[in-house]
Amino acid sequence: MHRQRALDGLRGCAILWVLAYHLVALPAKPAAYSGMAGVMAFASYGWIGVNLFFVLSGYLITQGLFLHERDRAYFGNFWVRRAFRIVPAYALLLVSFVAAKALWPAAQPGADGLFNSVIPFWSYLVFTQNMYMASLGYLGNDWLRVLWSLAVEVQFYLFISVALFLIPRRQAAWWLSSLVVASVLFRYLCYFNLKDPDASLVVLLPSRLDGFLLGGLLAIAPRGNRGGSRLRRPAAAIVFLLLSTAFLGCLFSGRFGGATHYVIPLYYSAMSVGCAALLDLCAAPFRPVQWLMERGPLVEAGRLSYFIYLFHMPIAIVVFHGVLGRAPTLGTASAILVMVAVFAVIYAAAWLSYAYFEAPLIRYSHSLVTRPGGPPAAASAAAAVD
Repeated sequence: MHRQRALDGLRGCAILWVLAYHLVALPAKPAAYSGMAGVMAFASYGWIGVNLFFVLSGYLITQGLFLHERDRAYFGNFWVRRAFRIVPAYALLLVSFVAAKALWPAAQPGADGLFNSVIPFWSYLVFTQNMYMASLGYLGNDWLRVLWSLAVEVQFYLFISVALFLIPRRQAAWWLSSLVVASVLFRYLCYFNLKDPDASLVVLLPSRLDGFLLGGLLAIAPRGNRGGSRLRRPAAAIVFLLLSTAFLGCLFSGRFGGATHYVIPLYYSAMSVGCAALLDLCAAPFRPVQWLMERGPLVEAGRLSYFIYLFHMPIAIVVFHGVLGRAPTLGTASAILVMVAVFAVIYAAAWLSYAYFEAPLIRYSHSLVTRPGGPPAAASAAAAVD
């Protein structure tokens, strides 16, 4: 199974949307920047890009595991690839935090927000920081704030690798569907029983599991190869995408009225259904969507997305404090120019990291994978995940 450019392009859309949220929508608020209203409105929903990452991850990881034989090399192969893909850049970010905290002038405005240790540093080393975030209702300091999603990802890898090892292949769809329902029920329990459920709904794996698993269900669903069956699946995906968009539009505009309180826990599910539908249009493929997602800039952004996601906030913080002496913001011509420079620095750093740091380690991890005479498709699918 070859690597699909359309899926890289979809990943590129996700990371660009996240960047728009963190580096455009959020910095514009304190400055009361009111220009480009349409762009700002779109950017303000950029947090959906993280959910799109979750659905895409569920699709690729489930696909790779589902095609592998459950033999002695099952867990070793999977975790070798995952470790070499995730840990190096993640460790580099943690080292950068320690170094920046030691070197940053204590008198610099906002230093406590950048480097506080409300979330224990050791929790980042074992990917449990999201549990502290849920209990405290706080996503952590600005330098490491985005790492809640890495904890959720790694916890999902552990969960799905064990689950697909134990579940009979013929029952996988039933079990994954049941777990989607369980995830929705967990959110309802949190929402109606916790005093402050917001963080728990965002950062705990059980709260976000349905997004991963909807992607996984797409990965194992049979595809029609001829005639009407090949057309029905894209048509269904378009319908689900429209329904998801309509649901979220009604929720965010308050059109559910008095029922809003009861449908709020469903919005992650609705969002995940829309993300899964868009993913299916890329993977099926549906030619117009595939053509759009295979454009070079989107594919390249997707290829570099992991480093960009980890480092975009630290880079923005360093550049803004170094040039303007303040946190990332918009509202003045100089701030806009600095933000443009931030985007350029992020891209250049991501390209250098992938070319000379991440990609060599990924290739090396492939040489460590045991291939015990299984079908070539399984090995290729695993490589596509990377």
